[in-house]
Amino acid sequence: MRTNYRGGCLASISMLLLLCVAGLLLTSIPVNRGYAQTAGGVEIFVISNGVHTDLVVPVKTPDIDWRQRLPLYQFAGADSTYTYLSFGWGDRRFYVETPEWKDLTPDVAISAALWPTPSALHVAYLRGRLAPGKRQRRLQLSPAQYQQLVTYITHSFQQQNGRFILMPGVGYTDQDNFYEARGRFFLFNNCNNWVNRGLKAAGVRTALWAPLPFAVMRHLPRP
Repeated sequence: MRTNYRGGCLASISMLLLLCVAGLLLTSIPVNRGYAQTAGGVEIFVISNGVHTDLVVPVKTPDIDWRQRLPLYQFAGADSTYTYLSFGWGDRRFYVETPEWKDLTPDVAISAALWPTPSALHVAYLRGRLAPGKRQRRLQLSPAQYQQLVTYITHSFQQQNGRFILMPGVGYTDQDNFYEARGRFFLFNNCNNWVNRGLKAAGVRTALWAPLPFAVMRHLPRP
């Protein structure tokens, strides 16, 4: 048992060191270098809590009303006055069992980091527009760029008969929910990579690879 534990610790340390080295190299390389903000375009945000990043988009634009895919009756505390939605992708067990960092256990952390695990999408209705800041970066996309982002987000959901699959009873509040997602989560394919790939799909200047929040945020326009 001690040998297995020691081996697991060494493997974790090695993976973290590899992540750091790769992160320093690949996060400094930008893609979509020609990106420019679209004046009067669709306003989105990329937000970070220092560990995890999310995409924040309008509830309704001329091209999509997210309430048709994420109906308000599934969110008891939200109503038609809520104007933005946040999307985050991550490890299903980590999301469900760790509503706050104090709830994190070594078992959940190691499992999420070292083994490919089922994923979930966390969706929250937000009442109003965010204030741009260091951890809330504002972007303006062209309609075509936003449609690419919508397609990316939509394809991240598992669907049944054309509907997103709700995970009932596991939201943190009455304004958020979890849904079954596509893809497996692990250290090198995490929440920040998911956001980064979405920005790439929309043609936004971002990092070649972004396992950490700073790698996502560093290439975005500053407030």
